[in-house]
Amino acid sequence: MADEGYVVRIRGLPWSCSVDEVQRFFSGCKILNNGSGIHFTYTREGRPSGEAFVEMETEEDLKVAVKKDRETMGHRYVEVFKSNNVEMDWVMKHTGPNCPETAGDGLVRLRGLPFGCSKEEIVQFFSGTLKSSRVVVLRCGLTTNPRESPWVCRDPAPTTGPLVVAATT
Repeated sequence: MADEGYVVRIRGLPWSCSVDEVQRFFSGCKILNNGSGIHFTYTREGRPSGEAFVEMETEEDLKVAVKKDRETMGHRYVEVFKSNNVEMDWVMKHTGPNCPETAGDGLVRLRGLPFGCSKEEIVQFFSGTLKSSRVVVLRCGLTTNPRESPWVCRDPAPTTGPLVVAATT
């Protein structure tokens, strides 16, 4: 487990959330390196995404952190998911305003799709708006929790034109 780290992904943060607020939210846990283990994610426009990764010191801290799922921060409830270093590193490297891979790549991340949604239904939904009808559905990481929406991974095959990538739930 130590190779994967003791990482949680949190979603539903207020846009103005600070490191101090995340530390208070996880007050019963030890965050790695006194708060420097908190990594906020940003949109390609540079705005806070409302999500972050938090590195915990021990497996026990991780267990306590996951139990905080759906607790509130201010008037918002925060979702807490178990994650790992691989997912965190990938997301931190492939998101945000300075990520060269996202500049005009035609990538669309979809969440909240019906469980049985097919590629054909996604293409039909976007009909008339896409120059290409290529849809690739990928999942990153293994999860048995149907509430989780895994992060989108890049399609390993080169593409010419828009690519729609959807993570199913």
